[in-house]
Amino acid sequence: MTLRSVSKLMVVSGLAMVILTFWGTIHFVFPFYAHAYPFAWYGLIVFLDGLLWWHWGEGLIVARPREFVTLLFWSAVFWFFFEIWNLRLQNWYYAGVPSHELWSHVEAYLDYATVLPGLFLVYRLLCRMKIPRQVKGRLAIKNRAGRAFPLMGAVMLALPLIWPDYFFPLVWGGLVFFLEPMCAKWGGRSLLKDAESGEWTTVVRLLLAGILCGGYWELCNYWSLEKWVYTVPLFSEGKLFEMPYLGFLGFPPFCVECFVMINAVYLLRDGRHWDPEAPESPKGTRRRHKIIYLVMLVLGLLLSEWSYGKLKVRTVDSRSESIQQILEDISPMEASSLRQKGWRYPREILQNWNEAKKVISQPFRHRIRQRLELVTLVNMGSINARLLENAGICSVQNLRKQKPDELFPRLVRMNQTLRLRQTPLLKRRILGWIGAAKRQSAFF
Repeated sequence: MTLRSVSKLMVVSGLAMVILTFWGTIHFVFPFYAHAYPFAWYGLIVFLDGLLWWHWGEGLIVARPREFVTLLFWSAVFWFFFEIWNLRLQNWYYAGVPSHELWSHVEAYLDYATVLPGLFLVYRLLCRMKIPRQVKGRLAIKNRAGRAFPLMGAVMLALPLIWPDYFFPLVWGGLVFFLEPMCAKWGGRSLLKDAESGEWTTVVRLLLAGILCGGYWELCNYWSLEKWVYTVPLFSEGKLFEMPYLGFLGFPPFCVECFVMINAVYLLRDGRHWDPEAPESPKGTRRRHKIIYLVMLVLGLLLSEWSYGKLKVRTVDSRSESIQQILEDISPMEASSLRQKGWRYPREILQNWNEAKKVISQPFRHRIRQRLELVTLVNMGSINARLLENAGICSVQNLRKQKPDELFPRLVRMNQTLRLRQTPLLKRRILGWIGAAKRQSAFF
């Protein structure tokens, strides 16, 4: 089989995987509904890489597998780094995470590994399609201004740690200013060098790739059992999927930041680069570069493991559960009857409620429906649903009437008595539950 034939097969199989994933998610088919993100993104990555190789003779998976694996590794490390920032920011949390600890651990790496390949393949497609063709501006960054960038970057990274509620957006850009002068000085792929001559095409394409990938991220996330939920301060009202409208403005600079971060890492790879348009780096001090790079690999893995250990305690809010686990305190017999009908997920039962209620005894119908509605609200899980019920909030309709300032201390006291949750409640997440109860669709 020729490489061109392989590229065509990648295009077809990648696109088929994306379509199958969304079909399976909508129809509650395992494993797509429970794990939509990795299937949707690896499918898209295979499709894009095959398309680039088929039409332009450029690719990563087949043409340069070493660089593809490098991007996968550093993608996971970079996102685990941002998860550390989120321990302070508390801008998002995870719900419906796999209950099996080993698989949850492995999937975290698989999911995070898609970020850089996804962003950069979309960027390279825009480059090949010349979208936009060229962006030359009168605004040129002078060398003197570039010298102030590291200080600006340090300030942008420090402010979110000190006042996270007000300066959290600066995380998605601070490393651009901090690392870009290093890339320019040491002969790497540099946006600053482009900007000094008024060339902004690469920046605009990266920004566009960021918003396109951001939309796809949120599309994959919204209907999946395993998902992330945003608890962003100041502008949490009004959402497209799970993302506040203004939150989409963070994806473009995030793409630029990832581009700069990986370019900084590639300074140590002695001329090798994932981007075919990157300038050739000087190959001096090869041994020193190799040692530093190996040390960074080890430190990156250690940082990722430490980050995951914190994440699973402080950022994961609920895990996937069986129908038996969700309804065990109401009626195990009814749960068993529902499972025998082939229904695996609470949202699936609600979607088929007219048929489902026929196998539920009359005394349990109302309570089971209310429990399932609470459990599926941003996939909060049965523990949080039971906590709300013990606080007198037995339905989504009741939850939407609550005031966060009154509900939060009540739930904290209730959890101190019942010990249902092992981790502390956060007011932002309570606010998110109430906001989700008030939502009418995925678009507002």
